Amino acid sequence: MFDIAYTHHHGKQCPHQEDALWNGQQTIQKKSILSAAYTHSADSLLLAVADGVATSPQPHLASRFVIETLARIGGADVPLTTRLIRDLHGCLCDRYAKGRTVGTSTTLVAARCAGDLCEIVNVGDSRAYLISANGAWTQASRDHTFLNDLIDQGIADPDGKYASIYQSLVHCLTAEYEEDGFAIHSRQSPFLPGDSLLLCSDGLHDVLGDEKLRDLFDASLAPLEQVKIWRKAVMQAGAPDNLSIILARRLA
Repeated sequence: MFDIAYTHHHGKQCPHQEDALWNGQQTIQKKSILSAAYTHSADSLLLAVADGVATSPQPHLASRFVIETLARIGGADVPLTTRLIRDLHGCLCDRYAKGRTVGTSTTLVAARCAGDLCEIVNVGDSRAYLISANGAWTQASRDHTFLNDLIDQGIADPDGKYASIYQSLVHCLTAEYEEDGFAIHSRQSPFLPGDSLLLCSDGLHDVLGDEKLRDLFDASLAPLEQVKIWRKAVMQAGAPDNLSIILARRLA
């Protein structure tokens, strides 16, 4: 059983909503929805956030299609594997790798919780965080950025300060058949009663930063109240980007 809270906003400086999310019940892609919550009574759960790449054609189509298709071909009872994400990319290409939509792109982070385990996959820079019952944070996704590639090669310093251009994406889901060499990060972690899972687009983690994101977290709060706090902080910071947040807590 899980408590799930979520919120969604197109950003004060963005004319369109290019994010889409799957909250375990439905696909959501709207200019704004207030924070909401529900209790998921089943033992397995699928959640996902996709952030359309603004520099690509029709990014809102890519994010919504990927979320809807993942829910259809995957679901809470289907293991969340890298093969499934490759198949999802093929579906995206079949739908949009033609005409004016060829090249339309999106990031994706998805999590499937079943039993005492959580399977997490991501492509791009939408993130997943695992928060233990005692408040310990782990980023369970990997940002597929130019800077992280340089760090892996030993060229860049993990603790260095770099221009924002180094945060540009090097991998995402793109509606081109030839763009099938994208990286997929996958992880399987324990997910026990009292643990929480946060999925979000960069409209949260880039705007607030990791330190403030964690400072604003209060383990004693219900997921809905916590999501409201993060949303308010993003709004106060100017909400420069599309925002999607899902916070799920496993109940005893």
